[in-house]
Amino acid sequence: MTILVAVKKNGRVFLGADRITTFGNEYTTDLVNGSKIMKLRHAYLATSGYTLLDNVIEHLFQSNHKMMENPFLDRANVFSFFLDLYTELKKTYTLVDTGKDTFATMYNVFLVVTPTSIYGISNNLSVHEYERFAAKGAGADYSQGCLYGIYDLIDDGVELCRLALEAACHFSIYCKEPLDVIEVQATDFVKPSKGYKAHKAMKTVSVRKGTGDLIAVTRQSVKSNGRVPIKASKKSSKPSVSARSTKSRAKPSTKKATRK
Repeated sequence: MTILVAVKKNGRVFLGADRITTFGNEYTTDLVNGSKIMKLRHAYLATSGYTLLDNVIEHLFQSNHKMMENPFLDRANVFSFFLDLYTELKKTYTLVDTGKDTFATMYNVFLVVTPTSIYGISNNLSVHEYERFAAKGAGADYSQGCLYGIYDLIDDGVELCRLALEAACHFSIYCKEPLDVIEVQATDFVKPSKGYKAHKAMKTVSVRKGTGDLIAVTRQSVKSNGRVPIKASKKSSKPSVSARSTKSRAKPSTKKATRK
């Protein structure tokens, strides 16, 4: 099983996933190319469900299938991609048995993330676009609950993804570190990728860290316990960060307390 998380924050988009792969009653987290984040020509894709879909995407990528040229510019493009994928599963791989189902269906669920958008794909191929964040797979409820609570308190998209993934790993037996998080940037798709898992700027977290020394603060000036309020630099156009380290705490007073 798998937990997938995508976050859009301050005009930047991030995608994360764990690395656990189960084989019946066994699991592993150290497979070669074990990242579940796949890089297509114009978007990143991650899936939760049967690992066989990873093999299918790799095969389609290496064989330069025309569906890999999908631009993923909108929801219709994303839907078209998965219609093509479903067709290939039936035609080439004979992996889908529709039976008497009214609609197309697959066991897997997906996240497709571009530099500007987050799309979630359910196992009946329905596509939805998310404004702020999305989670799919095992432990998705825990991840979404975590993001609901911290989204407005932390501006760092990598940290938002990490904490949401860790929430799923903490409560779901089907999720486990290491965790991979990547920022999805337009420059990632300027040149053709050498492989469907050729990630240059991926951050991998091996050990669960929790909130660590992060403190959620307001964006306005705040004076509490002698701490200096965080202010955005006038020279910088970047928004103020709403999470900081406890390492910069003010030194306690050395004056002795007066006894009564």
